[in-house]
Amino acid sequence: MRNPTGPATAISAVTAVLFATGCSGGPGHATPAPASPAPATSAARTYDSVTKAPVFPDGEVVAQAANATGGREMQIKGGVGSGILSVQVNCEGKGRLTVTVEPLGLDFPFGCVDGQVNTIGNEMNMNGGTTRPHTPGTIQVAATTGVHWAITVGHRDVPGRSDS
Repeated sequence: MRNPTGPATAISAVTAVLFATGCSGGPGHATPAPASPAPATSAARTYDSVTKAPVFPDGEVVAQAANATGGREMQIKGGVGSGILSVQVNCEGKGRLTVTVEPLGLDFPFGCVDGQVNTIGNEMNMNGGTTRPHTPGTIQVAATTGVHWAITVGHRDVPGRSDS
């Protein structure tokens, strides 16, 4: 896993969800970087399908896909650089899926299981980094043959702060 160097602090938003859903990604995957002074938090979410994109509970959806296979690159509407950037993914089918957030150089791979929807999510607190607000960014998804997936990428302000 590449580790972000300065522009963002990645915080795993679903460690408990990974264990609860039996995701084979387990410990060692989507490992968070050191916490920032104002870490991102996550609300409980319900995932059950790859035919619909995961629901983003608050903020603005900036990229989304459902019932997808193979690889795809999506522009992050409005770019990266301030607030919380949240990535939520569901996958089903035997294989692996990797999500990469550019230009941050952050990626998180995880295992997908046949007959079971696995869920992972990461949140990055973009405040305090060197990435300027509205810096163009992309989400890249790569999945092995036979894996179906859905993704939602959202952006929200840090409570009490707006850097836009």
